[in-house]
Amino acid sequence: MRVFYTLILILLVLSCESDDICPESTNSTPRLIITFYDVQNTELKKDVENLAVYAVKDGQLNLMNEINGITTDSINIPLRNDQAVSNFKFYKDFSIVDDIPSGIINHLYIDYEIFQKFISKACGFINNYSLLNFLTNDPSENSSSPNNWIDGYVIENNLIENENQSHVKIFH
Repeated sequence: MRVFYTLILILLVLSCESDDICPESTNSTPRLIITFYDVQNTELKKDVENLAVYAVKDGQLNLMNEINGITTDSINIPLRNDQAVSNFKFYKDFSIVDDIPSGIINHLYIDYEIFQKFISKACGFINNYSLLNFLTNDPSENSSSPNNWIDGYVIENNLIENENQSHVKIFH
């Protein structure tokens, strides 16, 4: 009888799953990596001075705190996961005047497909993206604004599955 109980105890222990805790090292939904390059020398990275990025959602501007008046040659921005389009306002030479954002503005409209990827029972799903369209002006306007500071772009990697490499080069 003792052997029977021991056997049952061993089977119970072996059938248990590890704790359902998602390790912090687990990949999360990747952000879009953008690098900025000199329009005259397209292989040379070029800083954008006093860059600020606002996400536009439901007609509201939401400042991305980590990209608020910084000088940098690359950024990462999260794409929306509730719809397959993200809208951003990129401000170069950014400042706030009377509580209103000021600077040279470019709208970015990004269309993509969302693919859910199952990580584990504890971690659930993350989103990956496939870039379909990347516009550097307002698609509702017939022409680009003469004040735009972005002169062009190249999609280097349309699959956004990690943050290990640049996805889009922007020339200015």
